[in-house]
Amino acid sequence: MSVKILMLGPGAPGRQTSGLGVATEKLANELSKKTSLKIIEPKQFDQLGKPKAKQETVEFSDLSVLQELATVSIEAQLSAYDYHEVTQSHTLEKVESQKLYKQLTTFSDELILEGEKVDYDALYAHDWITFKAALDLKERFGKKLIVHVHSLDFDRNFGQTKSWIFELEQKAMQAAEAVIAVSEYSKRVMVEEYGISAEKIHVIYHGHTATAPIKAKSPFSEKIVLFVGRLSGQKGPMQFLEIAEKVFEQNPNTRFVISGEGELYKKLIEAGAGSAIAGRFHITGYLETEELMKLYAIADVYCMPSFSEPFGLTALEAAEAGIPLVLSDRCGAAELLPDACQASPTATDDFVDQIIALLEDDSKCKAQVKSNKKEIKKLSWEKSATEVLSVVDAVL
Repeated sequence: MSVKILMLGPGAPGRQTSGLGVATEKLANELSKKTSLKIIEPKQFDQLGKPKAKQETVEFSDLSVLQELATVSIEAQLSAYDYHEVTQSHTLEKVESQKLYKQLTTFSDELILEGEKVDYDALYAHDWITFKAALDLKERFGKKLIVHVHSLDFDRNFGQTKSWIFELEQKAMQAAEAVIAVSEYSKRVMVEEYGISAEKIHVIYHGHTATAPIKAKSPFSEKIVLFVGRLSGQKGPMQFLEIAEKVFEQNPNTRFVISGEGELYKKLIEAGAGSAIAGRFHITGYLETEELMKLYAIADVYCMPSFSEPFGLTALEAAEAGIPLVLSDRCGAAELLPDACQASPTATDDFVDQIIALLEDDSKCKAQVKSNKKEIKKLSWEKSATEVLSVVDAVL
């Protein structure tokens, strides 16, 4: 008899859930092939007012899927990233007593109501928006709890503050029978910043789904350095602009593109307009998958200067697209791509040097791209799901 798992998820992939939504959807699809899985997650994020639960059954056309995936969707506005990160003028504390905590409480109450109706052996919760409900369900029914952490408050605020979200994450990891981290880097943060026992933390890397290459012709004659990600302090888009200015000084045959949206969008537009590279600096905003793939196809170097990146799925996307990478040394994906260039997010000149070296050395680029593609072929969501199930089995 298969293990019955109740998964509390962040919602379908989209603009609000980012890589978190992609990862949880892929894991759910694979887990549903191996065991009995039920999911409770937000259905949509633009619905104001009290969430309403809706029972749905998702049918899979893949004949290898032997188990039905039952999904209880909850309409909610709450998002894993629905708060501003720490800045000089705006702190999380200003939001805490207002919208965010109220939304989390409402959402958690709905999760608990639905969770009470489900028969399951283990509770499997993803990121902080589900942890409040997970703790309550665990306390009420004494079920084993596995928390899967894709991003921490420490990452989003790069250690500048310890908010109530930090405390919620810490409490959930302490109470859980097992914690899943998406990288060794993230595990170190859990141990060193949250005080979680290393013995209960299991590192399970994200999988990867191969996609057919897309061909696109660049509208520019210059080489393109690309940044893709949420426009937040954690991801380092302002650092990217600083890096871009210095790269341009040494190599004027370059353009720089940022793809993404977030609270720094307006600030980046203003900073870019006043920059010496204003005519060579482009911000696309959010792009759907097909358009993003075209952007990857015309880029020459991918740059990820994140201050704290538990994993970084876009690094794998860029690697598969055949782009050489310069990654933050605080990036989980770098653990899987040993030949990708790395630099400290605080060392702008190191990023500049690595990018310049790639722009000027085709053989160096080709060697890295070949190595990266070889490494990502080893990854699959089926493998990741098998490892998750092993953790669940071990705690039961």
